[in-house]
Amino acid sequence: MPQYLLLLRDQPSEWAKLSPAEMQDVIMRYMHWRNQIAGQGFQPGGQKLADNPGHFLARHGSAATLAHVDGPFAEAKELVSGYFTIHAPDYDAALAVARTCPHLQYGSIEVREIERLDG
Repeated sequence: MPQYLLLLRDQPSEWAKLSPAEMQDVIMRYMHWRNQIAGQGFQPGGQKLADNPGHFLARHGSAATLAHVDGPFAEAKELVSGYFTIHAPDYDAALAVARTCPHLQYGSIEVREIERLDG
């Protein structure tokens, strides 16, 4: 069955506005969603990424250089904050699962099929 990557994007400053109790509620919503789709056979995996902006590598001329910027692009408002992987029969099913993800209340989700290199 094809596997899909759900890239979660959001504005980190928005999370800072939540109280500890609100953040715990958000975590519980994600856990409930993950358990729900696991029960439906979508085999979810994934991780939350660290809150720091990370690093962005880009090729400039003949060498890859490290650009330390505020997020993946200097002008970016949203950062990739985490990801889920799911197994789904097709893009329509993967999109249907993504539409139920609680992350849509906080940011956006990019859905990409993971290409199998082993045939």
